Formats: sequence, structure tokens, C-alpha cells
Amino acid sequence: MLEQFLQELQNSNPILQFIGVMIVAMIPFIEGYFAVPVGIAIGFSPVMTILAAIVGNWISVMVVILASDRVKQWLQSRKTSERKQEKQNKRLERGQKLFHKYGVPGVSLLGPLLIGDHIAALICIASGASKRYVIIWQTIAIVVWAVGTGILVLLGINLVK
Repeated sequence: MLEQFLQELQNSNPILQFIGVMIVAMIPFIEGYFAVPVGIAIGFSPVMTILAAIVGNWISVMVVILASDRVKQWLQSRKTSERKQEKQNKRLERGQKLFHKYGVPGVSLLGPLLIGDHIAALICIASGASKRYVIIWQTIAIVVWAVGTGILVLLGINLVK
């Protein structure tokens, strides 16, 4: 199914290719750093692929950040068993330890490797960071990861030729 989607996308016009890469980059845990190599590998323009991955990943992370208050309220309103509550508290503690060790910049930049951009943003917000500060650092991290991945892919392609 994914192969068929990528094949159709490869044969489509550049606007649909841009939108396709954007959509792939919006998916949590796949994000821009996966969308970039896929887009470049199937022949899209590297610059447009990187730009589409940045835009898609950024939009989805911003939705998470801006909706974080509602997500937090929803989670608090749910009745959970003691066991689930204990498990959630342990996750939150681990996330807060990561936050206190590295701060918003570290969690944002390391997030794609460890927990994904979306969860990294939520950890920062849940740990008390301002949304504005998280938005700034998430934007920086998304750009760094997409551009860095694009450069590595292009160097790899040039080394193979």
C-alpha cells in the first residue's frame, strides 16, 4: 500500500509531491527526518522535499503544542485505574527528568532520536515551559533535523555515484 502510494506520488505533479511529503512528515515518529530521505530517494527535488518535510512536521507539532491545554484537561478528566495512573506518573517523571537535565533546547533537539517531536513538545509543556519557548525550539529542531537529514542523504547519493 505504501509502495503504491509512493509510486503514484512519484508520477504526480510537483504540487502533489510537495503535499505528499508534507503529509508523511506530519505523522508522529515518522516526521521530517524520515520524509526527507523517502522524498529524495524517489526523485523529488531535494530542496522542495526538505521544505515540505519542514512544513508538514512543523504544522503537526504546532497543533500538538497549541492543543496541549485541551489534551491535558482530557487526560486529567479520564478516570484511570491505579495501575494505569502509576504507569502514567512514571512516564511523566522520566519525561521531567529528561527535561530538567536538558531543558527545552535539549529535549527539542534530541526528541526525534528518543521520543519524537510531538512527545518532546508535550513533555516540555507539561514540565512548565512556555508555549512560545517550546515553539521556538521545536521550530529550530525541525529545521535542523530536516536539513541535516537532507544533507546526509545527498552526500550519500553523491558518494554512491
